[in-house]
Amino acid sequence: MREKPAIAVLLVAAAVAASACGDGSTTTSTSTAPKEVAQKLPKLPPGWKERRDRSVGYAIGVPTGWEVGGHGGRVLFRSPDHLVAVTLTADRKPGTFEVSLDRFATQALGALPGFKLALEPSKPEPFKGTPLKAVETSATGAQAGGLKERATLVVLRRDHVVNYTVAVLENAEYPGSELDRAVALQMIRTLRDQPVREPAGAGSP
Repeated sequence: MREKPAIAVLLVAAAVAASACGDGSTTTSTSTAPKEVAQKLPKLPPGWKERRDRSVGYAIGVPTGWEVGGHGGRVLFRSPDHLVAVTLTADRKPGTFEVSLDRFATQALGALPGFKLALEPSKPEPFKGTPLKAVETSATGAQAGGLKERATLVVLRRDHVVNYTVAVLENAEYPGSELDRAVALQMIRTLRDQPVREPAGAGSP
């Protein structure tokens, strides 16, 4: 039962990509995107570990005991008791930045799969404590199996460079999940941009 948030959150990235980017049309920009430069991680709490991933393009502080996994451009973080699961995806397509942060967040949260009824996102609020432009929205709902979960979606953006979508799913039926969620949000505040390393042979060292 404690595994359900982790299972559902693996499906988040596909829903985010499909719902938050409009009708799929692209617009050619006449301006040149700024060069992507790595951001330095902040000072981390004792026991936290630095994690840098140049295949997805991010750096973050991982809390003590948290597990890290994922595949296919998705990163999955799980609390030690598996009451909270966090999925991170990064998008650098130019069209993404034409969607406002508020609209991106509400559409992405509303499209999260696995719930009996579509989630009704709260009004997006600024997500403070990060150098990136960021908003968060949340909702509570029941999964198809009946498990009550609280979902929080945070969108963090570096204009014309990278858009991070972070979904936090919390098992709302177990005591202690609120503490895990608070740690998850603290972890998200350490998220920093890292340029993606090009594959070998692509002309970049």
